[in-house]
Amino acid sequence: MGLHMEIDPIIGKDFLCAECGQRHTVGIKYIEEGNINKFCRFFKKVFNKDKKKVLLLADNITWEIAGEKCKNSIEKEYCVLPVILFPEGERKVTAKQEYLAKIVKEASKADVILTVGAGTITDLGKITGNIKNKPVVCFPTAPSMNGYTSPVAAYIKDGLKLTIPVTPAYGVFFDMDILKNAPMELIKSGFADSMAKAYANADWKISSMITGESFCPLPYKIVSRSNRRRQSYPDGGELLLKRDTQTISELMQTLNLGGISMIIAGKSSPASGGEHLISHFLDMYAHQHREEVFAYHGLQVGTGIFISSLVYEEMKRLTVSEIERLLSEVKIDYDKHFQTVISFFPAGADMLKKEFDEKMRQIAVLRESLATNWEDVQKNAFTMVYTPERIAGIFKKSEIPLHLREIAVDEKIIYDVIMLARFIRGRLTILDIAGETGILETVAQKYKELSS
Repeated sequence: MGLHMEIDPIIGKDFLCAECGQRHTVGIKYIEEGNINKFCRFFKKVFNKDKKKVLLLADNITWEIAGEKCKNSIEKEYCVLPVILFPEGERKVTAKQEYLAKIVKEASKADVILTVGAGTITDLGKITGNIKNKPVVCFPTAPSMNGYTSPVAAYIKDGLKLTIPVTPAYGVFFDMDILKNAPMELIKSGFADSMAKAYANADWKISSMITGESFCPLPYKIVSRSNRRRQSYPDGGELLLKRDTQTISELMQTLNLGGISMIIAGKSSPASGGEHLISHFLDMYAHQHREEVFAYHGLQVGTGIFISSLVYEEMKRLTVSEIERLLSEVKIDYDKHFQTVISFFPAGADMLKKEFDEKMRQIAVLRESLATNWEDVQKNAFTMVYTPERIAGIFKKSEIPLHLREIAVDEKIIYDVIMLARFIRGRLTILDIAGETGILETVAQKYKELSS
């Protein structure tokens, strides 16, 4: 399986964008598919033997799947320093700050960091690379997310989900035999996460029109082409569940493009919108109130996608005059909302206050300019997303959860998740427009009926 034509012309390149007129630099140099036994050849191509000490980061599961094989592949040419993480107070290793100290300490002895795993290991490795100024190579063990090629990493600190900018990986190598045999929940997680790009880009487009945030159409164009091609396959959901090689290869390439789209944008906006805030809220709640997360990141995002699709569907019928009326009639007790958020996440009060203050600044701009820009928003952003029926059909074929209840979210907090997730980050999304016009309350009520 070769790389898609969208990737080849841009990886490792600095180019003037024909879409936005700005210069983009895609720092990731190599993305290659091959057998794990050939990994050493790839590694030598990337580093040409100039970096001899390799910290190999894995957890107790991914070490068995591919970590030890990666070590065996390169240890004749390189000094390999394995760091294998084991769960500490949890069933499986998650990207918690508590694991970083050990990794950072060991990274001082290495020239390069090799991550062998999925989201957790990749994020912890990229954060360590950023702290120690070491290049990172990623060996994915599941097509579960777009972080292998992205310029951001997420981790849990004091029970809060933080997403920070990092230097992208220098190279990514994947073995399709390993990817297609990954746990099916991780494969479905990657598929759901890939579907978020339409909504994230629509949210980003809306923010650019309302607040003046910079926007480049290129990330959406390259990811949407890949999404359309993948979805054009008949019985795509069934093929995913059957671990069809071509289908999972297409998924992995789409995820790689999703990460690269963030490099082009210089931020997470093309891959993370309101639907991701739902997932972040769930992660934070789980780490402060439960023993385990509700579901893998992408599956949580999938429930957020469906909620966002309901919001877009509800709002697409509104006229300018109705927007004006709703903005004047709907009264919101922001202090009460903030205090409720803090009651869920007391350990993060200071950070959440900063995000809340930025959100209030964004809301002031939104309320001032939404009606003026509403028709353009509907014309240019609402056409980017799928209908709830389309999402439901795609997810049903792929056996991906639609409702928060399906991932064991307690009925008592579902309403708060929908109403409050927008306040945990300062950026503007469709959830804010819906919140300020009262539509989010309507969606929350309808969602409760749908999931009952």
